[in-house]
Amino acid sequence: MPKHRTPSIIAEFHGLTIHDEHDCLETVRKKSTEIALLARGGGPEVMLQTIAPGSRITVPADPTADEFEFYHILSGSLEAELGGNERRTIRRGQYITVTRLQRDVYFRTDTGVTLLYVSSRPVFHELSEAIHELLAVAKAIEEKDPMLRDHCERLQRLALAVGEELRLPVSRVEALIYAAFLHDVGKADLPQEIISKTGPLTPDDWEYVHQHPSAGRRRLEATYIKDAGVIVEQHHERVDGKGYPLGLKGDDIRLEASIIAAVDAFDAMISERPYRDRMSRDEAFAELRRCAGTQFDPAVVEALIKVLESDMPGFSSRASEFAGAVARRSEE
Repeated sequence: MPKHRTPSIIAEFHGLTIHDEHDCLETVRKKSTEIALLARGGGPEVMLQTIAPGSRITVPADPTADEFEFYHILSGSLEAELGGNERRTIRRGQYITVTRLQRDVYFRTDTGVTLLYVSSRPVFHELSEAIHELLAVAKAIEEKDPMLRDHCERLQRLALAVGEELRLPVSRVEALIYAAFLHDVGKADLPQEIISKTGPLTPDDWEYVHQHPSAGRRRLEATYIKDAGVIVEQHHERVDGKGYPLGLKGDDIRLEASIIAAVDAFDAMISERPYRDRMSRDEAFAELRRCAGTQFDPAVVEALIKVLESDMPGFSSRASEFAGAVARRSEE
């Protein structure tokens, strides 16, 4: 099972932080390797990888990727198979850089090796058992309600496109991607009869429902994507202060949460429900604009409509690949 914890801080000074050598955000152990996530910030991640003696590993080809990977050998050695009979040994102190790799490269180690692994894009989510478990919970909630099928993927991709339209920095876009897919993960703590209820909810039902954003935050706080948990908790807040669970108002609500709120509402409007007909896209646009300034952030509403009218042309390939990877992990 993975370990996830907040690294202990030895000292801080105006943005400089010193951590203890044995701490990390999360550790994942596989058959022949252990990878610890040491730090992450706005895309790049720093990991410590330990590979057992007698192991064989692969760095897969990706000739179109602009991302950059760096491996610095801290102890032991790796033997690289470079095609044909050519072999090269990479020893302690030497390092490897990877970008636009044209063909798979295979490595083996007889001694075992410890290396510092730096990636210019977030990759640890593909390894994290904690994130996989949350993704599986989110999909399980969808499967219990046929009306929600593929809801998480739709929200994730549309929220991401709106975030890019609003020029969110990469670090915030990453948290938005997680939060959009996992926005309703707290519903796993609701009674099943409420999740599957097709008629009006009672006041007691609503008391339970109002708790699910905070329940979602608590689940995310047990992982290294805590910032996404804050967004999840706020995605039912309203700019007029009449939302839940905290009753936040205006600028006190995270922009990412306002994006998910508008995208979630739009998806509900254009979807069939037992108690009403689906809206047309133009009707949904009119409703979003009617509620701008009360329920929704006006800037988010206009960005959402712009994205939908333009078929999301600004949806970057890098962000799309990351969003797709998060969605795929939920299916494995």
